[in-house]
Amino acid sequence: LLAALIFPHGATCAEERTEACVKEVLQTVVHASGSCLSELLRDISDEKERIQLIRKFVKPVRFLPDRTGYLYVYTLEGLVIGHGGMPELEGKNLIEHRDARGFYDVRMAIATAKKGGGFFEHYWRKPGQSDEFRKLTYVEVLDGTGCFIGSGAYVP
Repeated sequence: LLAALIFPHGATCAEERTEACVKEVLQTVVHASGSCLSELLRDISDEKERIQLIRKFVKPVRFLPDRTGYLYVYTLEGLVIGHGGMPELEGKNLIEHRDARGFYDVRMAIATAKKGGGFFEHYWRKPGQSDEFRKLTYVEVLDGTGCFIGSGAYVP
């Protein structure tokens, strides 16, 4: 059932990795996850508890047939709160981060989320690798927080 929700056109669409399908999957997963996480955070006022919940929420999420899809949550100032693919980034501020081509990707993520959410392209290191690869990313603000949630897919 979950696969049907994440891959509305069937696994074939996700396996083909067409840009339209990747966009649909990313937006669906990020929006649904963001809605759930926002609701869970609504009644928690203690900052340490909120951070713990965010990290616990994003850690196990994997999607796409090759399981390269993961979630992350940053503050709107660039601080990594939870990162499902690279937990070693948690607690670091990446507002000055530039990808392999000099693009300020975290700044773009923040600006895109603040405009209501959306897609952008950049380069990012794959978990466990040192090289950066082209990535299509979707982000949106987490309602009721000063954070955004996002995910991306490595594309050819």
